[in-house]
Amino acid sequence: MLNSVKSILVAIDPGFASQMAFRQALQLASSMKAKVEAISVTPRYEGNMHRWKLDDANDQMDLPFKNCLNNVIQCADYLGQKVKTIHRVGEPAEVITALAEEEGMDLLLMGYPRRSYVEGVLLGRTTAKVIGMSPCDVLMIPENSEIGFSRILVGLDGSPHSMAAGQRALELALSYGGEVHGLTVLDVPVERGLRYGVLDEARHKNFTALQILAKQGEKLGVPVVTELREGSPYKHLVQYSEENKMDLIVLGSYGRTAFTRLLLGSVVERVAALSPLPTLVVKRPYGNQETAVN
Repeated sequence: MLNSVKSILVAIDPGFASQMAFRQALQLASSMKAKVEAISVTPRYEGNMHRWKLDDANDQMDLPFKNCLNNVIQCADYLGQKVKTIHRVGEPAEVITALAEEEGMDLLLMGYPRRSYVEGVLLGRTTAKVIGMSPCDVLMIPENSEIGFSRILVGLDGSPHSMAAGQRALELALSYGGEVHGLTVLDVPVERGLRYGVLDEARHKNFTALQILAKQGEKLGVPVVTELREGSPYKHLVQYSEENKMDLIVLGSYGRTAFTRLLLGSVVERVAALSPLPTLVVKRPYGNQETAVN
């Protein structure tokens, strides 16, 4: 990933979490020798501007979003780095992901505020939509968290998308001198497993995925720890990350899908919403993962 990330798009809004995430984006870009672009989107107002009797209503709506771009320019200048800024008006998630595709960005980064447990079970609508619609990997940074690559947790379920996530995790660990923890969580009802042997089949499939990750790690010289658990995937991923003091969670995503199909209640959304750690969502699966490690 270090060599493949040449451009980072940062989604900026007036919130504190977004501004803090931008600072970390600059640090990441510096280590990866990548260019940085920042976009801030004024949501399109659907009501009647005239009823407010403001001649400059559009300008006033744009102002906080343009101001936050001015802030990131100052931040980049202070750190001796360059940033290209873009302001647009529209539906934020659609505009952000469209720009990522237009510019051929390699990584989309965004910060988001931490909320209570109940509020945090689901991500904010814009964040969730960006994950689903993004053409490239998405790195989400919760408020008051920092990016680290010393201990990386990747969730594996045997699918090509999760194996792509495993590959990304290994690349990052190799580049930054870290280690990878591969976790598989079987979420198969006991009665179904007993009746049809589904549980044994799932164990075999996912144990193989963990073996592939460990084998590739050995070839690369990256320490790999593997574990298989049973229960709720998102709960165990968050729990494992806390128990083992992880720095980053890496998860695979099933390509680009509509918001309602992608994330409502999904493992990706729930982990990102409940974990205090940055979460990297990998959007581009590799070809034959098993062949790649033989």
